[in-house]
Amino acid sequence: MPDLDVAGTRLHYLDEGSGESPLLLVHGSSTDATTWDGVAPELAELGRVLRYDRRGYGRSEHRPVRDHRVHARDLVGVLEHIGVPATVVGWSSGGNIALAVAARRPELVARLVVVEAPFHGLRHADSAVLATALRLKIRQLRGQRERAAEEFLRFGSAFRSGGNGYDQAPEPIRAGLLANSGPVLAEWDPHPFGVMHEHLPTRALGRITAPVTWVLGGESPPWMRKLHDRAVSRLRSVETVTINGAGHLVHLDQPDAFVDTVTRAWRTPVVGL
Repeated sequence: MPDLDVAGTRLHYLDEGSGESPLLLVHGSSTDATTWDGVAPELAELGRVLRYDRRGYGRSEHRPVRDHRVHARDLVGVLEHIGVPATVVGWSSGGNIALAVAARRPELVARLVVVEAPFHGLRHADSAVLATALRLKIRQLRGQRERAAEEFLRFGSAFRSGGNGYDQAPEPIRAGLLANSGPVLAEWDPHPFGVMHEHLPTRALGRITAPVTWVLGGESPPWMRKLHDRAVSRLRSVETVTINGAGHLVHLDQPDAFVDTVTRAWRTPVVGL
């Protein structure tokens, strides 16, 4: 797993497969590039696939980052390193980061796949979001860091029909999520440029020139679709795909359907490419 020097840190990344139209996977909170282990090899059979540990996650050692403009700058650095416009897949907070970069540096993004991005999730927070934030911070203040992270993970992977993806996941996946809990606890502290990208105006999404595929889990709570509905009204070209049987952990809950959806988006012809 090579390193890439970006703005004062070293990002660890994987570069698999080959081809002239690369695919870049951007992970969400409380995980790292290994979250894609179940889908990346199959995608790499179709072309060049890159994935990286975001700053502060996995093996990209750095203190936790509350300012998500830093994560966006890192993504710009990775895309500039690739050297050609890429199809960018951003899941959860990674989707917010991908949206920000596609709006500000549209020449770097050929296609965009946004997976369950909680865009402007604070200003449109429902009671479940607020209750989770409160419980998380209370546990954190009591020194119960692991239990605090689990509050977030159970909320984030909740099924509308009951239960959650975190509790149902195999032990290695749960352990991997908890291993990256430190940055999550930091990200849930209030910050003007925080994880929900409240700082990026909705109107800025109109600057995205790439075709967008917005993926939702059919089992995710209604809050995620409401955030989607507000965002997509500003996009020029967007297709919404709902993957039945999946919650927020879409690529873990339904990996085959996830790969099919990403593959279709990746193969969409783009004028000028």
